[in-house]
Amino acid sequence: MPVVQIETQHADPARQLTPSRIPYVDLLSLVGETNRCPGGKRTIRRIASRLGIGPHTRVLEIGSNTGFTSLELTKITGCTAVGIDVNPAAVAEAERKRASLPARIAERVSFSVGDACDIQYDDASFDVIVCGGANTFVQNREAALDEYLRVLRPYGFVSVTNLYYRKAPDQQLLADLKDVLGFEIPPYGLRDWLQILAPAQWEIYDLETTDLADRPDSVVEAYSDALCSAERLPHIDEATRLRVREQWHRVISVFNRNHAHLGFMELTLRKSMPGDEEQPELFLMPGTWDPYFEQGFVTAPAADTTGTALS
Repeated sequence: MPVVQIETQHADPARQLTPSRIPYVDLLSLVGETNRCPGGKRTIRRIASRLGIGPHTRVLEIGSNTGFTSLELTKITGCTAVGIDVNPAAVAEAERKRASLPARIAERVSFSVGDACDIQYDDASFDVIVCGGANTFVQNREAALDEYLRVLRPYGFVSVTNLYYRKAPDQQLLADLKDVLGFEIPPYGLRDWLQILAPAQWEIYDLETTDLADRPDSVVEAYSDALCSAERLPHIDEATRLRVREQWHRVISVFNRNHAHLGFMELTLRKSMPGDEEQPELFLMPGTWDPYFEQGFVTAPAADTTGTALS
């Protein structure tokens, strides 16, 4: 996927699609690709473990889209989850999926239309806030982060999963991304996004990064066939289906090239309380993010090649 995630607008898939090229948001709706956070269920499992999410945890998901993350968190932890999204059609689809689940899960999840800059819940309502790429679309991120602080309980966590460029994309790739998406992608690296997503009033509690990779062309072909099969898209005529498959393959091929340049962060922020600021930490394990002095990952010591190390 690209370096930002799209909040899909679920257009009526049965309507006549006459343009020679379908707008990207309509294409997503038509194909019905599941909107997952980077790393999918594996990332969600790590978030649940890292933050100790369980049956007594109340979770708010910002930009819940069609509900994948909130529903999966509830399935594996028994937490209570609330998802908000600015897109009414996405919320309706999330509610449809929720209603199809067993009552023990469905009754612990809810979805509603909501704005990250004006969250309609009381102060200190949630233990954890989970957010994928929705922060990249929030126009006033400062206001949104202030709202996160407000609705979080003391020492509550915000988990942000966000794509970033681990190596710079070439201009042709950026042009191809703009062509398929309809807007420009900022080629931001890890530090660029940390400056945006982790302002000074938040404690960087943990930061992990994972490299992404492109897939073989044969896998991209098979994936395009699977999502654009006649069985999955029986409501459109064959000529339109083949056109959809051609355009979807084009989009996914560009995204696949992009993945060769991407990584994603799992950033955990904690709501610190005034008067309880933590003293800077000196001795950090290699691979740990140092938010105090280096603003980088601690490097491992060089291997001892002198043979003098004690055994």
